[in-house]
Amino acid sequence: MIRKTIKVSDNTFRKFDDPLGNETPRKYIFYAKTCDVPEGIPMSTNPRDQKLNSTVANAITESLLSNDGQFHLKNRGIILSAKRVRYDNRLQDVTIDFEDESCHGNIDGGHTYKILLENKDKVLEQYVQFEVMTGVEAMIADLAEARNTSIAVDAKSMAELREKFDPIKEGLEGLPFFNRISFKQNQITKDTDTKKALKMIDARDIVSIICMFNIDKYNSAEHPTKAYSGKQAMLNEYLDDPEHYRKFVNVIPDLFDLYDAIETEFAVAYNENGRMYGRKSYSGYKEGSPVGKSKFCMSDIYYKIPDGLLYPILAAFRVLLEYDITSGKYKWMDGKDPIAVWNKHKVGLTRSVMDLAGSLGDKPTVFGKDPSLWNYAYMVLSSMEGISLV
Repeated sequence: MIRKTIKVSDNTFRKFDDPLGNETPRKYIFYAKTCDVPEGIPMSTNPRDQKLNSTVANAITESLLSNDGQFHLKNRGIILSAKRVRYDNRLQDVTIDFEDESCHGNIDGGHTYKILLENKDKVLEQYVQFEVMTGVEAMIADLAEARNTSIAVDAKSMAELREKFDPIKEGLEGLPFFNRISFKQNQITKDTDTKKALKMIDARDIVSIICMFNIDKYNSAEHPTKAYSGKQAMLNEYLDDPEHYRKFVNVIPDLFDLYDAIETEFAVAYNENGRMYGRKSYSGYKEGSPVGKSKFCMSDIYYKIPDGLLYPILAAFRVLLEYDITSGKYKWMDGKDPIAVWNKHKVGLTRSVMDLAGSLGDKPTVFGKDPSLWNYAYMVLSSMEGISLV
């Protein structure tokens, strides 16, 4: 349990019972001097991480440092969920207990809170309003969504708060890039050694890749083209039934190993056909110098592979998946290890896909949306592996 005590500004503490006569919830409102705001209030209940160099954050900082005595009027304040609140009228301080960090902590005002902590050492005559609610554990996600209206909270942040990503996290945890997945808005992870911010991966990219392999929805006639054209649409598809994606737990690591293999080997495989991928305008090729890092394994890459090429090939490998009735999970067909299949066919597969892409105008933004490319990659791989689509 985390306990915080805050000095209350004279005669400002107010307790409000529920107007419907319920014993809970209750609400407590008070003002506190900004320098008296304590560190260590739990933040897991806030649907997004705080970006302190944003326009909104800069405006909050400017208002605070103006020292005009009006910060408590101009600012929306800090809203907390707590297990219990006790006010000492003699000492004029309030003690707040946070028992469960999954539902007790900062609901709204995270930017305000962190900016106040950054400026605690400054001598300011400024106050901030606290609103603390108890007995709201069952509705914490709804409260957070409703209260966070000053900056729109994106769908993935609310999904994370509602634990909707848990079905796929079981398969993702332990993968080397897990700590770089941005499940929340503005989420940043820093390197433990250099303390520099790492390059984050949008959770919608993760969901899009997994959803492409949903063999209950996508087959030889229906292809997941919206994984390229609309990642939010794929997130919405996932959120329609998150529990369905527990079927992927056993194969999720393989999906991202396969993505890495295609991203890092595509151009070399294509060049083995006697072609020159580096001549493509979208390749980013720089005379043998690295042009970036691969998305997941962070290896040096010497050619850029646009999603419009990578996704149709990656999605084609769902033809190797089947449902295991015994485990209730997806698995690869016997003898169909995806990396081995990629290594076996990558030269011919890249040639076939690139030839069709060229006939479609050789523009990733065009052929990435074209169902014919997705269908062709799927058919070619099926034929190469002798898998009947009847």
